[in-house]
Amino acid sequence: MQLCEQDIFISHERVDKLTALQLVCEKLVAAGNTTPEYLQGMLAREAQISTYLGNGIAIPHGTPETRHAVINTGVKVIVFQPGVDWGENNVARMVTGIAARSNEHLDILRQLTRALSDESVPLALAQAATPAEVLAILTGNSAENATQESPIEGEQATFVIRNPHGLHARPSAVLVKLVKQFQSRVIVENMDSAAGPVDGKNLMKVVSLGAKMGHRMRFTASGTDARRVLAAIGQGIDQGLGETPSTPPEQPKRSWLSRLLS
Repeated sequence: MQLCEQDIFISHERVDKLTALQLVCEKLVAAGNTTPEYLQGMLAREAQISTYLGNGIAIPHGTPETRHAVINTGVKVIVFQPGVDWGENNVARMVTGIAARSNEHLDILRQLTRALSDESVPLALAQAATPAEVLAILTGNSAENATQESPIEGEQATFVIRNPHGLHARPSAVLVKLVKQFQSRVIVENMDSAAGPVDGKNLMKVVSLGAKMGHRMRFTASGTDARRVLAAIGQGIDQGLGETPSTPPEQPKRSWLSRLLS
């Protein structure tokens, strides 16, 4: 998936969160990505956990129960220049509606979140006059220019993501919330895509790693409770981070010859 000008809209209206969700869902419906029922999935998701990532970005999307309302995977972006109150003192300026049947959207989400890690981007978006300008802002900040955390010395552990749709917004939010309960500094990197390391307590940056099912994530923790936070992370990932994890692949049985020679 790649974002194009036709996916981007600019609004000068002052709207509330519900209206913003309705507008972005209307764009998805008009493009043939979803049925109108998908809006109920967006509302249900927001009731479970806010889709606000930080830095002026919200990524509303449906729940697994409303995935049947997705006709074709797609993304629609509305830049609300006055900003939208997203609750908890958060103001969203870019609302990215995502409709996905599986994990095709993770790459574009990774691109967006990496680009918007630049603190100057939200202001630039608020001043953008055309979809072409918005697209230039988003694509002008490449993954190579994304800020990475400096390596740290500490305890390390590697875990395999078991979520069928990878670390999208909801499991990422659960992971970050878990990590924030500990004092230790935690950085994480995706060993399969060479993304990171990033701050494990920054939701937007964790999402930017684009972790898919089966990807190996290496966590490094430094602090008095480093071992405890790594143990908690491992348990959380094993339990699916708020979702139902896939069944780990069955280990092949060893042959009688390998048992004899071991």
